[in-house]
Amino acid sequence: MSQSVQDPAQLGEEDMGEGFGPLPVSKLEDFGISSSDCKKLAEAGYNTVESIAFTPKKNLLLVKGISEAKADKILAEDD
Repeated sequence: MSQSVQDPAQLGEEDMGEGFGPLPVSKLEDFGISSSDCKKLAEAGYNTVESIAFTPKKNLLLVKGISEAKADKILAEDD
């Protein structure tokens, strides 16, 4: 009985799932961050969840409309 193993390079996007590559900042909506806050972050240059995860809180506070409480919530969701 032989098993068929597919080359990962031949897998389509739908086969690979969401576990690969950077996640768009809009994915934070799945964790209770508003779409308007996600838009503000994207407009400030934070296009991926990973870019936010490695950003100090003080830098997030420079984004217009992101309060200290929102920054805490955003960073908590990145963990």
